Amino acid sequence: MDEAASERAKAFVDAVAWGEHLKVWELLSEEGRRTVLRVGAARGMDDGMAARLRDGTAATAEQDEFLADLVNGLRADLAGNDLDALEAELDPEPSEPGRARVVLVAPVPAVLNLPGLPVASVDMTEEDGGWRVDRLIPRTSQ
Repeated sequence: MDEAASERAKAFVDAVAWGEHLKVWELLSEEGRRTVLRVGAARGMDDGMAARLRDGTAATAEQDEFLADLVNGLRADLAGNDLDALEAELDPEPSEPGRARVVLVAPVPAVLNLPGLPVASVDMTEEDGGWRVDRLIPRTSQ
């Protein structure tokens, strides 16, 4: 497997870091979007709004508000890390065809001569000719 999954996971983290909420949504897989909407509904989001977001018919203002909240939640999951410095490394464990896990690693000073510290994993699915994010799993929840 090439490094395309790692590159796409890094693009996702960069979009979170820079608040590019539309790009975050674009980089989510169908499964990832369903998960996000399910969590939103569990936290009180209106069923009609969830349906409009799922179908791509939400008003721009409500989509922007929802996606800004999503980005803020993802930032909270990665709090305490320099998102720009995180490196994305493909998990060496074999996975199912069309799936990959990418580990987000915080580099440590070279003088310590230690590997970077894993801070999260990103589960990926090959979809529509590219890699998309199913979920972000902060290290604290692994």
